[in-house]
Formats: sequence, structure tokens, C-alpha cells
Amino acid sequence: MGATRKSKNPVVEKFYKKDNICNICQKESLLSIDHVPPQCCPPAKSRVTSKLLYQFIGDTSFRPRQDQNGITYKTICANCNNLLGSKYDKALGDFSKTIESFVESHLILPDSFEVEFHPNAVMRSVLGHILAAKTETDNIVLDEIIRPSIINPSTPIHEDIHVFYWVNPYEKTIILRDYCRLAVPGKFDKVGFFNLIKFYPVAFLVTYKLHHYKGLPSLHDFNSLSIHDKIQVKIDRNSTRKESFPERISDRDVLLHGRSADDSVYSLPKSKSKKKKKF
Repeated sequence: MGATRKSKNPVVEKFYKKDNICNICQKESLLSIDHVPPQCCPPAKSRVTSKLLYQFIGDTSFRPRQDQNGITYKTICANCNNLLGSKYDKALGDFSKTIESFVESHLILPDSFEVEFHPNAVMRSVLGHILAAKTETDNIVLDEIIRPSIINPSTPIHEDIHVFYWVNPYEKTIILRDYCRLAVPGKFDKVGFFNLIKFYPVAFLVTYKLHHYKGLPSLHDFNSLSIHDKIQVKIDRNSTRKESFPERISDRDVLLHGRSADDSVYSLPKSKSKKKKKF
């Protein structure tokens, strides 16, 4: 798991795989460094990174790691890394920067505004980096059905995968893989399977067999488009959620996670001068 308590100032270890199996193509190869979120996105690159699991249990005995170049996972081969960068990541970067321009604006904004972007490419970028963001080689069903649509841009994303999104004007970056919680708090008859990448200024929640969640819009609505199709989408300012959404749970909810929770991330910009955005 994390660093042991024997050291007086233990450091959170880097996110490296113990084997050389690429998380995307599943081939054995020399693995490369993947940035999550990709470097073309707005979040400050100089960061202080801990593990979200430590935040959950209130453990303060671990010293966070200083990341000068963003949050990285050494989990995918160079070919798959180049595929994400060349086919999908620019769309995610452009989308994030456009949202940032509205978040940073000093103008009085309407309740909704339109953003022009490539939604299908954004969705594949998010899913590709979800695949990269863990150090375990396992047989999670969600990963298996995502991989074909990342490797081949013309393969439709599976109908059971939804990528929900919302404006996230907060400085924390949260990455959490492979966790379960109640689809509706207080109702134990339906459990959702989730993955989360949340950074400034936008957040993405990936679900499996859960087509609706708390009124959030889904990029799956654009699954029929190609990665080259660019359209205008209305962004609702009211989609912004609390800073701790959705990782914090209430007393009417439960959260279960597997081994990949040890690769979860809780990260803040290194500079303390950056304040929470008002949106």
C-alpha cells in the first residue's frame, strides 16, 4: 500500500506498475509516463500530491509528494500514450481551457453559455486516462469494454459507459478508480460502479450500467459523432456542484473500493496563493 510508518517523514510512492503490461493495449512493453489530466489541460503543474485514501480515513502520518510536472502514472506504453496525445487529448485541453475562460471571466455570465468542442474525442481522452490511472493489472469489466474504443477511434463507446461532466471551479485534483456506492442515497437496491477524474475547471464521472446520475449531463449523448465532429453544447452554470462532490459520502450512503483505491489522488497546487474560484 502506501509508504510505511517506520520512516519519520515517509513519502507517497510514485504510481508505477510492478509489471510491464500496458493498461490500454494489454501488451507487455516498456511503459511510459502518462499525465492525468493531460498536460494540455489548465491545472497548475507544480503540485502537492497525497492519496485520497489517506484523506478518507483521516490519516495525517504520510508526507505528500512534491510534483513539479503534474500527476503522472507510469502505466501505458509509448504507442498508447502517443495515441491519446495525437487523437484525443487536444480536444480535452481545448474544452478545459474554454471552460476556464468562462470561470475566470469578470463579466456577469448568464445561467448558461455555449461551448464549441469535440465531445466524442473529449470522452475518449477521459476514458483513456481513466485506464491509465491505476497500477494494478486486473480484469475489471469496465476496462475491458473501454479499451477497444480507445485503440480504434471508429469503434463506438460501449452503451453501458457514461461520462458525466460538470463545471468544477476548485483547485483540488481528485482521481479515484473502481469504486462502488449507492446509485441513490438511502436506497440499497441499486449500486453504481464509478470512476472519477476531477480537476480545475471541469470534472468527469464515469459510470458503468448507470445511465443517469444526480441530473448531470452525459457525453454519451454524442456517442454517434466521430472524434472530428465539433458542435456547440450548452453548459449550465447550475451544474456546478460542491467542492467535495461526489467523493464525500453522507450517512445514508456507502462507498466500497478495491485495490486500485491505493492509486487514488488528492492533489493541490503547490502555490498557496491560488484561491478557490467563484463561479
